[in-house]
Amino acid sequence: MKLRPDFQSHYKWGTCNEAMVSVESLPFMNVTQASSRTSSPPASQAIIAPAANFGATGRFRWLDSVWPQLAVSLVLGLIYVLLFMGRETLNPRDIDWLGEDGAQHYIGWELLRQDPHWHWPLMYTNRFGYPVGDSVALVDVNPWMALPFKVFSSLLPEPFQYFGIEAVLTCALQFFFALRLFRLLLGANLWGVVTAGLFFLIAPPLTFRLKFHYCLANHWLLLVALLVFFQAQQESPGVVRRFVISALILAGLGVATNPYIAFQMLLVMVAALVSLLWKGRLTLPQAAGFMAAMGMICLVVAYSLGFIIAGGRGYGGAGYRIFSMNLLSPLDPGWFGSIIFPALVPRLDRGQYEGYSYLGAGVIALALIVMVYGFRRRDKLRVLDKRWVIPLLGCCLVLTLMALTTKVRVGPATLVDVDPRQVLSRFLAPLRSSGRLFWLPYYAILTALLAAPYLFMRRSRANALLACLLVLQFVDTRPLRRWLYSGLHVSYEKPLKSPIWHQLGSLYENLVVLPAWQCAPRSSPGGVYGYRFFGYLATEQKMRTNSYYTARYTAQALDFHCKRAVGEFANQPLSPDTVYVVTPAVAAQIAKGPTGEGKCHDLDGFILCSPKTDFGLSPKLKDQGAGSTN
Repeated sequence: MKLRPDFQSHYKWGTCNEAMVSVESLPFMNVTQASSRTSSPPASQAIIAPAANFGATGRFRWLDSVWPQLAVSLVLGLIYVLLFMGRETLNPRDIDWLGEDGAQHYIGWELLRQDPHWHWPLMYTNRFGYPVGDSVALVDVNPWMALPFKVFSSLLPEPFQYFGIEAVLTCALQFFFALRLFRLLLGANLWGVVTAGLFFLIAPPLTFRLKFHYCLANHWLLLVALLVFFQAQQESPGVVRRFVISALILAGLGVATNPYIAFQMLLVMVAALVSLLWKGRLTLPQAAGFMAAMGMICLVVAYSLGFIIAGGRGYGGAGYRIFSMNLLSPLDPGWFGSIIFPALVPRLDRGQYEGYSYLGAGVIALALIVMVYGFRRRDKLRVLDKRWVIPLLGCCLVLTLMALTTKVRVGPATLVDVDPRQVLSRFLAPLRSSGRLFWLPYYAILTALLAAPYLFMRRSRANALLACLLVLQFVDTRPLRRWLYSGLHVSYEKPLKSPIWHQLGSLYENLVVLPAWQCAPRSSPGGVYGYRFFGYLATEQKMRTNSYYTARYTAQALDFHCKRAVGEFANQPLSPDTVYVVTPAVAAQIAKGPTGEGKCHDLDGFILCSPKTDFGLSPKLKDQGAGSTN
């Protein structure tokens, strides 16, 4: 790195203090525009500086060491989970705290674990959605957590949930890669890098997801994508080769985690590719080859884990244009509010919670400050190289528009509906929870806002500003963390009280619920929480089950479970290796079929049927004509 003569004496102590770096040395800057302004040194030019040009020394040396960073990150991740999720989450044998979506994740994982066989796709099991079977990847079970744990299943206790462990890893890696990203952007600025990392650790979208979507909480992957994007802008040798390798690995890892996260990561990689093409560092044939390789990796990983549904049917689900992002989402703290701002979007919890992306009072205040400085010192902005700014902005714009869907809302009102007849919407329905697509733009905005003060101010002032705003951010988002903690400490109903339920596994291999939960959640036995009641029972008794809750169902599976399964009782008797939990209407149909009367019994408000034993219960049902589900 070349320093101007008037900087040389200053730089001797400035690396760990008020370092001033020549704009010409920064690969992210437009050198032509920057060179005309180097006659008068700016307040701080350490913005977006390559890590290679800022070797940390002394007490800052750990900034360049991965293991100390990982150790610190793990400690912070553990503390964050203990304080705001509770120690129960870290007890692998405690499954009572898992509610709503968390319960379905556990049921899917446990049924996969109990399958003694390995299948292709790897996440497939017929214990889940018996007898058709399905991939538990569709239940948002994290493949790179579930598959290694299945390998060592015999060594694990029963029951066993790893979601608390995953939450710790998620928080730790969020902080870790934020450190890596801002080490690249800010150089050896210890306090600036750590403060930025803490902003990312307490980011509201991440905290929000920790209540029920542990696989979807792996937002650190989006930070890795941004890190790879900015690394690709460096001028050092081998950058293009490292980008290609990193991008291909990231593509596979993203798909192996969740399609929503993968889609955003892939668009960032495409933006980086466009930037490299614009700079002339890649040719069109090379770019085409890279895209083909990335597409092939995505397809292979998706197919091997069961994300690709046989026959190409089943991806589209209800909820597109409902599970979207509201235009006020960045300013809306949600129904639980914040210390400073009230809730702005009424009934957010009815669908647009998927687009929850509250910036926080600290970040909003920072945005206002940056806007003022940006307006007053517009010349500073011209040092940014449009060859990477425009592709990244384009990527964020596309994702934001997709998050808003074809029906854009501002608060409770509809701003514009570009597809009132929903002709286009059906093609976008596979990304039905489209509000999640704003996560990458959110973190890009957060990155830009946290880096911007170092473009306009001296380092010490920028550090002090961010430290103060971090305190404001933490205080303002306290209601969100209280909501998280209280939501994980709810007592869920346990209606299966008779000891008969807990002996079924010794007599039967399968637990069949009719109608299955996925066919009619409110009219299925147990109602809306029936999947939890009987899913937990199936995992406890090591039985296969037909009734389950997942984000996607194949047309083949729905046809069997919702049409054929009940109709078969007219011509076929109950299977002796299966116990049935049914509604009164299904019980009446069983009595009229080959099985005959007296095979269904009342138990804890449910109807239990078996051709093999009467469980010591009366063969006469209390109310055969009732339509209750419990």
